[in-house]
Amino acid sequence: MRQLSSTFVFVSISLFSAAWAASVVTKKEVVDKSTAEFEDTLNDADFESNLHQRYDLHTLGIKVKDDPTIGNYSEGDILLESPKKFVEENNKLGRNAIRQMYRRWPNGEIPYTLSSQYGSYARGVIANAMNEYHTKTCVKFVARDPSKHHDYLWIHPDDGCYSLVGKTGGKQPVSLDSGCIQVGTIVHELMHAVGFFHEQSRQDRDSYIDVVWQNVMNGADDQFEKYNLNVISHLDEPYDYASIMHYGPYAFSGSGKKTLVPKKSGSERMGQRVKFSDVDVRKINKLYNCPSGGSSNSNSNSNNNQINTNSIVNNHPQV
Repeated sequence: MRQLSSTFVFVSISLFSAAWAASVVTKKEVVDKSTAEFEDTLNDADFESNLHQRYDLHTLGIKVKDDPTIGNYSEGDILLESPKKFVEENNKLGRNAIRQMYRRWPNGEIPYTLSSQYGSYARGVIANAMNEYHTKTCVKFVARDPSKHHDYLWIHPDDGCYSLVGKTGGKQPVSLDSGCIQVGTIVHELMHAVGFFHEQSRQDRDSYIDVVWQNVMNGADDQFEKYNLNVISHLDEPYDYASIMHYGPYAFSGSGKKTLVPKKSGSERMGQRVKFSDVDVRKINKLYNCPSGGSSNSNSNSNNNQINTNSIVNNHPQV
């Protein structure tokens, strides 16, 4: 009996070890820069990947910042030459970005291509992030058809995590390097492309947070610009500490001390990069005039998560 039990334990451990070994992700299954790069798209298998096991990228030797969206670009991850110049120019214009209809994606459908250098694990994580939009909003990411789509997102592992705000035209870069392959981080970058700035850029932010300027690293003051209502719309939604678009309390700190201090309660999740807040979802649905409940995809089968581009209605951007 003891020998039978020992055999059972040995077999069980062997099976567990084999299953664990088979599930281990390698760096190349995240990003493989040795692979020839071309424009690809996700497939049904990527969207069907439930990713029950999320990997800590640190264990693969991948450097991941506490907040990967705080990089070396304008406001950390917005691809602008100068946020201050942008604000000044667009305050004079009296309209920009989220307020300009032609910067919104027609029909809420966002064509994209994807770098072939992403491995199977990264493809599944990116698909999961896109599916957050598919299930909670009417915004859909569609595989680019070159005969139909001049404007599209080019998602590739460039240098850190960054995006442009709204539809800018042509081949529009979104960078997700290996340290960005987390669902919340990708949701954040895609929300820029959908048409949103950071939450603390709101005109009314001074009623909700204090910027501790003496703790901000040298040369980073312009990372805390706020935009007036000529530039962005609040969409009649309250200030949202829990937004996936809000800086964390130590953003751009040069001293290790807090740079943002909330003035009101409810800030416990400030800077989270896990999932949409309820307000995030409402804002997206308002911006794109989504039907009540958000998603227009009534069939939740995974095969429908990759939207058929043949369903796209030709629609010229509105100015």
